[in-house]
Amino acid sequence: MIPLAEALATYPAQLRPLPAERIPLQQALYRVLRADVLAACDLPRHSQSALDGYVLTAADAARAPCRLRIAGTLAAGDTAALTPLVDGECRRIYTGARVPPNAGAVVAQERVSIADGHIGLRESLKPGANIRMQGEEMRAGSPVARSGQRLTPGLIAALAAAGAAQVQVTRAPRIRLLVSGDELRPLGTSLADGQIWDSNGPLVLSWLAAHGYAAQAQHLPDERVDVERMLDAALTQCDLVITTGGVSVGDRDYIIPSAEKLGVRRVFWRVAQKPGKPLYFGLREGAAILGLPGNPAAVLIGLVLHVSAALDVLAGADSVGASFHPGTLAAPVRGAAQRDSLLRMRLEYAADGRAMLHPLPHQDSHMLSNLNRADVLAHVPAQDRIHAAGEILGWTLLA
Repeated sequence: MIPLAEALATYPAQLRPLPAERIPLQQALYRVLRADVLAACDLPRHSQSALDGYVLTAADAARAPCRLRIAGTLAAGDTAALTPLVDGECRRIYTGARVPPNAGAVVAQERVSIADGHIGLRESLKPGANIRMQGEEMRAGSPVARSGQRLTPGLIAALAAAGAAQVQVTRAPRIRLLVSGDELRPLGTSLADGQIWDSNGPLVLSWLAAHGYAAQAQHLPDERVDVERMLDAALTQCDLVITTGGVSVGDRDYIIPSAEKLGVRRVFWRVAQKPGKPLYFGLREGAAILGLPGNPAAVLIGLVLHVSAALDVLAGADSVGASFHPGTLAAPVRGAAQRDSLLRMRLEYAADGRAMLHPLPHQDSHMLSNLNRADVLAHVPAQDRIHAAGEILGWTLLA
């Protein structure tokens, strides 16, 4: 059994990023960049109006009150050549439209009066007022995103604005999920005595999907020959194999002996964490296997802590695994003597801004009912004592 921190440090030490590929930006959500992306143009690409109003020369902007003739209209998307403004005249302009080359300012439409084709400018304007200047945010050739960043919707928008039609990203991992347990039945089927509905498959698949990953899922019978056959195929065809159940010391826990018979090199087995101690990590050539325990709460914790770290390394992300933040216990909890505890809690923010951690009942590894209120996972270091209300613990999002 190894400490939790040591187990988490093993993934970047043992795994390597998958190959890179170039794909259209719109297909790259949640993928990780493998090359810096530079702006293909200035941002903004041209000097433009920040609002609906009237564009005028700097001289006219400074001499209010005055009356100016409306000499045309400029709209966003107009491509005709721009002619300079003339003192004593202005042009109607809409948000995002290019301003003439000698534009001094834009006045908001609600700050002028209009009569007989003229505006009445009541107050003077500062030079450049309400004009977004070309390149004020970023110049062409400047970095928009760096290698190692994960592409969120916001970052995709920023790259699209900068003209990045394609991006260099890590290839999507090929993932196989093997859910073991003859007692498990698919949702929607009837149950005989001794059977239960499978929650591990839906849990793992939905967690992966929420993080931008897809996986093939199969049920793994509790028969040694089937375990060996299906494990061998998964390790041959995939980059990461995730299993649930079958990694403890029971007579029908075949995953570890089968994997190692098939040439898997054990990196570790059993982690000093509660729940989720019988966790297995091994490697065979270009494939990794993460064997999670069978109880669903332990599966969820394995996903948040271990699978996330492994996938981050495979993706070449610059940040690996769950990030923990300080929070204040709202009620006491007991730690375990030799294992770090991972407790599901509800997060609330106090009036003074402190993150308050509220422990929840039903923490046993087979229980999931508290997930209708739990939103964080709190880390209680291995120590057989009561952690009092007011103590600080680390927490990470249960997502």
